[in-house]
Amino acid sequence: MLTNDLFVLGATGFVGSTVVDAALSAGLKVGAWARTEAQAAALRQRGVAVCDPSSIPPSRVVIDLIQPKLPNRLGEGVFAKAARYRVETTREVLRALPREALLFSVSGTDDFATGTISHASPFLTGQAKGFARIGLSVRAELLAAKRPFASIHLGTVYGPGKAFASKLFPGLAKGRIPVIGDGANRLPLIHVEDAARALVHLTTLDTQRAIAHPWIVTDGTSTTQRELLELAAQLLGGPRPKSVPRWVATLIAGSVAARAFSRDLPTDPSALVASGFMFRYPSIATGLPASLARLEEAA
Repeated sequence: MLTNDLFVLGATGFVGSTVVDAALSAGLKVGAWARTEAQAAALRQRGVAVCDPSSIPPSRVVIDLIQPKLPNRLGEGVFAKAARYRVETTREVLRALPREALLFSVSGTDDFATGTISHASPFLTGQAKGFARIGLSVRAELLAAKRPFASIHLGTVYGPGKAFASKLFPGLAKGRIPVIGDGANRLPLIHVEDAARALVHLTTLDTQRAIAHPWIVTDGTSTTQRELLELAAQLLGGPRPKSVPRWVATLIAGSVAARAFSRDLPTDPSALVASGFMFRYPSIATGLPASLARLEEAA
């Protein structure tokens, strides 16, 4: 007999916490791990069943949102270490995974070859770099384990939390966040509420459909880096962001961060839409104002 509809790993993180909210709002039974007793108490207060990190109770779907902590400056060495950490945690998850549970492995859009990223896109081959090093290392571990899993790929998640609230928004308000290069590159964006709602929505699909192909979770717009930063700065009442060459951004934020934010990465979430999902925030025109309104409410 199933104990939970969903079991969320990383339930206190930016996306994980929002997934818990979305699942509870949908009337689902939710379980989770917690690193500290304070986190466990907060989850229990919300109606989440918290268990010991060595086991996962019978659950229909287990969503793996565990993320390693990354420093402000991102170089390739950071991601080599993070990839090793995620492979180790994936092995722990597989050991604890109930036989009947379907694992949702959540990664990013950097895992795919160049071109418009869709559910039909090929994965990168050869030596992966940056965020793809983490995602593809986990994927290789799951394939070797020969356990069915759903492959979910989130775009750059924005909203009232994490780096957007603590670094990007304050930096834009003070004119300290520049556009990298000409800023014409398209970004794979998704509001955190839509990312969470999409994950919960995908758990409603039957297993064969869920594992049939990778799922691209982005809003699918052609929003450019410059459009994102300029609109956010305008809403914050800050100055229009200046432009800097990519090599300057590399010195400040590291090679991986500069490359990731200046890479042209159009996406096609048509498979997600065809599955019946509807965006609450289909573009930054609605997503950014809502995010800033939430931050003001919390202040």
